Amino acid sequence: MSKIYAVIMAGGRGERFWPLSTSKLPKPFIPLLGASSLLQDTVARILSIVPLQNILISIGASHFEIAREQLPHIPLKNFIVEPIGRDTAACIGFCALHIEQRDPDAVLLVLPADHFVDNPNAYVKTLKAGIEQLPGSSGIVFGIKPDRPETGYGYILVEEQSTPADSLPVVKFVEKPDAERAKQFFASGNYFWNSGMFLWKNSTLLELFRIHMPVFHKELCNLRLLLRGNGSSTEISRIFSSLPRISIDFGIMEKTSGLRLVPAQFIWDDIGNWASLERALPADSRGNITQGACSLVDSDDCIIYAQKDQIAAFGVSGLVIVEAYGKVLVCPKDRASDLKQLVSGLGPHEG
Repeated sequence: MSKIYAVIMAGGRGERFWPLSTSKLPKPFIPLLGASSLLQDTVARILSIVPLQNILISIGASHFEIAREQLPHIPLKNFIVEPIGRDTAACIGFCALHIEQRDPDAVLLVLPADHFVDNPNAYVKTLKAGIEQLPGSSGIVFGIKPDRPETGYGYILVEEQSTPADSLPVVKFVEKPDAERAKQFFASGNYFWNSGMFLWKNSTLLELFRIHMPVFHKELCNLRLLLRGNGSSTEISRIFSSLPRISIDFGIMEKTSGLRLVPAQFIWDDIGNWASLERALPADSRGNITQGACSLVDSDDCIIYAQKDQIAAFGVSGLVIVEAYGKVLVCPKDRASDLKQLVSGLGPHEG
């Protein structure tokens, strides 16, 4: 049986979690949901099916030290440092080359580092179902059954089935819809949210790069030669930086036939902004979600996060209030997804 390797993607800036998330300490590395970071939670969830020596962490150079600090038991060689952020196709392709060197017969599981999962046991059960369904398919995608007409996620259309099945044939990937189309997708029952979690035979994935992204694949082959020959970091960086900025969804998955979708058996959220915490954390009797030293009087439906100092809220409703690194954010909860507009005007994204 092929060994399972996991690549956990821990890139991104997390601007929608300002001021807690910064360029030095982005979203995957902060304790948004408890004492441990989202990255640490992701690693802990998969240890029953992927041993530490087979877990690779894909990070930017500026986050290497914090990743090592948070994950001291991951082997040093398993921290795959991207010379520059080039989106998920470059990230996954580069990691696939590293895995190919170790095990040409490997199975590759790709996971984002910043998701909320309510039930780790159900999560593992879903991943195992994907592993079981992989033979005979070109790859597995893990889909989330929508519980609302969400416009912030991409969707996956599957073939309608007359009887329940462990996996469903993928018809097509669909980009983030507008509100009307999201309502149609939600009502149809044949659309799933794209979780960004994928599973392939590693060699199959590299072949899909050759078929669907031949120019990209040529550069991967150049990187393969450098990795095999202990090429200079300067040359590796030069080639990696020349790769087009494109997602694995657009570059590979949307063009590939024979994919199957395994429905998730757990509650999932992308944790994309402060308002999403209300789907991941318990609220008090008045709908408030608090972390840290918070005092609320006559306040409803607020999300309040105090990193160090105390926050007191009196007579307010529907607000996000955050204190971190000597900065304070106050915004309506329904504008939390637009926070990039504020952060882009604040100068360097630092803590």
